[in-house]
Parts: sequence; structure tokens; C-alpha cells
Amino acid sequence: MRLRHHNFTIIVNWMEKGFGCTKLCSYCNWRASPLLPQGAQSHKAVSAFIQQCKKSFITISGGGDPLYRLEENYLNLLTMINTIKAQNFNTRIITRELQHVAKLKGISDHISISLDEDVMQGISAYRNQWHGMDVEFSLVLPPLPAEALVALKPQYAALHKQLRRRLVLRENFNSVFPLDPRLMAFGHKGIVLVPKSVCLNSRYLSTVDCDGHAIVQDNAVLAGYLMNDPDVYLFGGFAKHLMDPIVHLEYGDIDVISRNFNVMAILAEQFAFTFKEVSPPNSYPRYFLGKSVRAGKTVQLVLVKSDEDARKFIFNAQYSVDRFGYNQGFFFDPLIGEANIRHAIHTKTAQLAQGPRSMELFHTDRFSIEQRHRSKLLKKGFMIIQ
Repeated sequence: MRLRHHNFTIIVNWMEKGFGCTKLCSYCNWRASPLLPQGAQSHKAVSAFIQQCKKSFITISGGGDPLYRLEENYLNLLTMINTIKAQNFNTRIITRELQHVAKLKGISDHISISLDEDVMQGISAYRNQWHGMDVEFSLVLPPLPAEALVALKPQYAALHKQLRRRLVLRENFNSVFPLDPRLMAFGHKGIVLVPKSVCLNSRYLSTVDCDGHAIVQDNAVLAGYLMNDPDVYLFGGFAKHLMDPIVHLEYGDIDVISRNFNVMAILAEQFAFTFKEVSPPNSYPRYFLGKSVRAGKTVQLVLVKSDEDARKFIFNAQYSVDRFGYNQGFFFDPLIGEANIRHAIHTKTAQLAQGPRSMELFHTDRFSIEQRHRSKLLKKGFMIIQ
């Protein structure tokens, strides 16, 4: 049996303050990561890291884009590449900066161009500059169930034919749905899938030297815990994603209500979260903001005393579309009705709930919160019915 060695990746962010990337990718959770480098890693750290590698190449990736503002950061990049080559490794760079790719001819051995709509539109302007270079394209899969991804395979086959170079499909870390890699096989090496298990078991150098499990959150595992804990109630955008991931493809923060303080302890121990209380002193319920050391989603947690209060919180939401949750299964406000709420979710319709509302469990700044929520719904394409 052939022994598979782990990939080694250096996570870069050339900015000493801020985030060195021009993109706002929906799947990227690096921007707020506490392990994101601020400036280049030292020669000593890079040398010590790559000495552990048993593959032929070292990847330089984001974090930020390795080719971000190349005219300013070229020396840092070249120094890192030369450190890698001095130990007889090849280099592989993952980037979206099409205009700089040809400048790495003879410098980087492999280039992987991450695709998005803007990149796709710009390829033709630069393709002729890449003759003699080992250039491939990569695409992060949408966070969809396996059957929906399989339905997209003809589109990926057509894209590969259009690109005329190898296409790498990467499993999305934000996906909460299991994926059997065999389902995404194409019968040739022109299109390959990189499961997130490969990334999680790889080695990374950011501000620390660690494996993928320590640096990136696997949201499928996190969601598995949250969906199966009887003391956890999921609501908001994440619950909408669980119900209809095609219509509600992306989700931001994970909104959680819990009746058990131990939920925060489990999230801290198993998923490296730290929680900060953001509610006024001596108020009820208590509000907490949770952020993990691992690059991933923020958890907004409301701590209540009972199942009744958890449901009361959800069933007094501003819009009918938000009056449902997930507690080891979906539950719905009986006054609105399951069919009506499901229809609102599937059609992205946010209708102002009729009748009186109990506001006693809400944050004192609830009015501002609901105004921001309305703006978010509009940006996501909801039709608002007042």
C-alpha cells in the first residue's frame, strides 16, 4: 500500500495590520482568525517547518493572497521561496491575482488559481502569458448536500473543458453535510477532489506550527454536536441553511439558544471557543459572543433557563420566517404554522408577524438589532412584507 504523506502549507498574510487580500470569499474564515500572521514568518520558522515535510513541494497560501500587492511584497515572497528551494523543495502558490501569475515563471514551480466570477472573466486576458508554466485552477465547492453536488458534476466537466487545464475541486469547510469523495469522481485526472479531511490532516505554519484540526474549524463536526445536543436550539440564518441549503446557501454567525451553561464548556473544550458576555449586568437572558482559535464561524449564544423560554424567544421574532428553530429536529411557531414558515423560507419571504409580541426576553437594544436584521435580509434577496 502506498504511504501518503501530509501536505505542508505556509499560511501568509503580508499585512502587519489588516488582511492582505482584495476578495471577500463566502467560504473564507481567515480574516478574523487569531492565528492569522501579521507580516512574514521568519527564515528560522519557515526552515524548521519545512524540514518536517516528506513531500516534494511546499504550498504558500492564504490567509491573505500570496500575490497581494506583489510590487510591495515581492521581496518577502521571494525570500520565502528561496528558503524553500534551499532545502530542495518545489513551491506551489495558491492565488487569485491573475495579473501577477506570469511574473512567477521560473520562480514558483506550480501555480493554483482560485476561481470566482471575477477571475473567470479575467483568464482570457492573461492565459497566453502562462506558456511553459504549471498552472491549474481550483474551485471551492458550495456547502451543499452530496446529491446537490453530484447534480453539478456536468457543470464542472464543462468548466474543465473550457479552462483546458487541471481543475481541483475543494470541499468546503463551511459545509455541514457529509460527502463521499467517490461521488465526485470523474474517471480521469483532469478533475480531482480534495476532501477537507486531506486539509485537516495536513501541516500548517501560520503564527504556530500545527495540523489542520488546530487551525481550521470543521463545521460539519461542530454542527453535528449542536444539532444533537438536547440543550441546544438553533435559529436564524444557520437554521434556514439546514432547512434549505440551496436557497440559503451561505450562513454567517451561528445563532444558538441554550438552557445549559455546560454547552459553552463543551464548545470551549472540543472546538476551542472563548466566550465573552455581552449582556448588561444582572440581565436575563444572558448573551454571549463565542470566537474560536480555529478559523471558522462566530457563535452567538443566548442562555435561558427553560425550554419554554427558548421557544418563547424564537416565537416572538419580528418576521414569521424566523419563527422556527432546530432542537434535535425542526420546530415551528404553531400560530404561524409549519407550512407557512417553510413556504416563507423556500421563497425568501419575510412578512411582519401579526399580533402582539412579548419583548421581555430580548436585548435592550432590540430595535437596532431588528433594523440591522432587516437590512441583512434585504441584502440576501428577501422580499420584505410589512
